[in-house]
Order: sequence, then C-alpha cells, then structure tokens
Amino acid sequence: MKCSKCGGLMVSQRFADYFITFYGWKCLNCGSIVDKTIVQNRLNASAS
Repeated sequence: MKCSKCGGLMVSQRFADYFITFYGWKCLNCGSIVDKTIVQNRLNASAS
C-alpha cells in the first residue's frame, strides 16, 4: 500500500491505548497513520 501523503510504503501496525487496541496503516517514510475511522471521517468530510 502506498501513502496518500508522500507515496511511501505503508505497513500494517497494531496501536494500543489504555482502553482500546486497533489496527491501522503507518507510513514508514512520513509517519502518517490511517485506520478505518480516519478513512470514514475523510469520506464524510468530502461528501459535505
């Protein structure tokens, strides 16, 4: 998968907080993080 921000390599990663654990994609080049919530929010913002 390619990063939409810089075109770098995206890798699957597990993220953990005190209360939740989720999986997403992190760019090895710029550090951008994308998960299903971020994608959904971007789609909702572009539809408005």
